[in-house]
Amino acid sequence: MRKRQIDTLKIFNHNVQEVVENEEYLVNFDCGGREIAINIHLGTGFPNEKPKLVVSPILRHPWVNSTTGEIENAPGILNYTIHSDLGRIVQAVGREFEKHPPMFVNEAPSTPQHHSQPMQQQCRNGNVHDFNSESRNVTPAQQGHDLDPFGLQNLTTEELTRLNVDEDFLEDFIEKLPFVQHQNDEMVQLMGRIESLILDNLARKETVEERKAKLESLALEFKELGQHWDSMSQRYQRKAEDFSPQHIKELLQIAVSTADVKSDEEAQRFLAGESDVGTFLQNFIETRKLYTLRKAKEERLVQQLTALERAAF
Repeated sequence: MRKRQIDTLKIFNHNVQEVVENEEYLVNFDCGGREIAINIHLGTGFPNEKPKLVVSPILRHPWVNSTTGEIENAPGILNYTIHSDLGRIVQAVGREFEKHPPMFVNEAPSTPQHHSQPMQQQCRNGNVHDFNSESRNVTPAQQGHDLDPFGLQNLTTEELTRLNVDEDFLEDFIEKLPFVQHQNDEMVQLMGRIESLILDNLARKETVEERKAKLESLALEFKELGQHWDSMSQRYQRKAEDFSPQHIKELLQIAVSTADVKSDEEAQRFLAGESDVGTFLQNFIETRKLYTLRKAKEERLVQQLTALERAAF
């Protein structure tokens, strides 16, 4: 579940940086043209325990502790359960700061101060804001949203009490908040895109399977051709050895010796009286002729091989 929560953080937010694996992450947001960073600290008890979100630099906002910068009063933090999505919580906080950029705690007001008594407003977290100059540049509707982003001023005492004790009523109230509804709409759109990708992938499955089968067939054919090439290569090596000049030379030397021995045997048989003159002459002349022919071929081959060796072949 911890890994799934971290995955939702990367799905719903851009530029997620891993500071410490499985423990601390950093997400940057635009706040009125200035960049802010939200550090997400995941304790050992997460996701059973709520995460700790710290904004830097510290902002003047009802959700933010003005001393530590910890985001304590965001709806996602206040109503956190083990079934909450970490990514959606951080996304909602970032969108709140992007749409309604608050001032930095250490930032001086941008307009000159007057000598008149400034109007002050006490926020939920105890910060005091000076609205004497700021209120001149915003509309009443904007002022109302900055002071009461949840619309609590429009609720009766009975409704406020019910929010405090009735979890179902509180959850229904949160679901009807504009930024929560916007977040849910984005979630629906995202799920629609995911479903579209799934259908597209399923439509491509048949093509992928066909190409996979073709690839396997080609791989098998390649293997068979490789085996055939190995066999033919070995056969070629044997033939090359059989018809090499040195091997032919050795065969000619054996043939010359065989013909010489055969002619000597014919002479021995004639001297022993085992054959007549006609038979002897016919056989002896034929064997000596064969001997002379083979001997000439051998000498010619030896000369050619000697010439090749001299030519550095």
